[in-house]
Amino acid sequence: MTGSVRLYTNNGGIIGPDNDPAVNPEAVTTATSSGTFSPAGGTTAEIVLVGGGGGGGSNRGGAGGAGGVLHASTYTLPGSPVSYTVGGPGSQAGGNTKGNNGGDSSFDSHTATGGGGGGRHGGDYAAKSGGSGGGAGHAMGGSGAGSANQSPSGQFTGYGNPGGSGGDPSAGGGGAGQGAIGRTGGGQGIPLDVASPTASPAVVYYGGGGGGRGTGGGQGGGRHGQPGGDNRGGGGGSHGPTTGPQDSAGQGGYIAIKEPETFSGAPGVWRLAEVYALVKAGNWVI
Repeated sequence: MTGSVRLYTNNGGIIGPDNDPAVNPEAVTTATSSGTFSPAGGTTAEIVLVGGGGGGGSNRGGAGGAGGVLHASTYTLPGSPVSYTVGGPGSQAGGNTKGNNGGDSSFDSHTATGGGGGGRHGGDYAAKSGGSGGGAGHAMGGSGAGSANQSPSGQFTGYGNPGGSGGDPSAGGGGAGQGAIGRTGGGQGIPLDVASPTASPAVVYYGGGGGGRGTGGGQGGGRHGQPGGDNRGGGGGSHGPTTGPQDSAGQGGYIAIKEPETFSGAPGVWRLAEVYALVKAGNWVI
């Protein structure tokens, strides 16, 4: 027999020449402030993008709504670095005023809308709209819930829900996973594990609505009279019964990007999973 001989060996699930192919590990990038993202070498990633949570309204005001959430399980990455923006928290403005909306977060022209501010006490008790809507303030009317305006965007699914309506006591804010619970309870956020390695997942709730007066917030949202906490887009809790200072600001926004393991090797080297997919589709040429 003449000519060269190519050796094919079992080398960790790869078939082809024994040439020690390179495998780049999974990469997870998280951000709580604006910056620039450079892909690690792959072409796709799982991404969650969260807007800043809305602030609670003052003087028995309603709770802030959660920042809108965009999630893509498989997103096609740009071929070059891309700038992104992380929205800031909505503040509780003081006096007898409505809470401020959270800031928008954006990535590659897709935007997660900031949460709506909670309504105030009195005649103009309606909450503000946002990614998830704020809760209405203390009032005898039964309306005034902040509406949700987070939409899907391209490869992203959008999450946002309305806040609670006005009444006594003040209402809770909407969450990414559900609207205000029983009018006054903050809506739950969306559970995802994008920010953790696949091998050891850790579920985190993104975009919990703030809690109405006397109640708790949804997972990730502030309780009555409390701020949203860590950056996960939660709404601030409703304000207390006075116009004095009380911290019920929302949470800041958030971005998490999980790039899968990438494979690089010489021509003729294939992952077994790739071979199986090609054979199943009838595209493997023997």
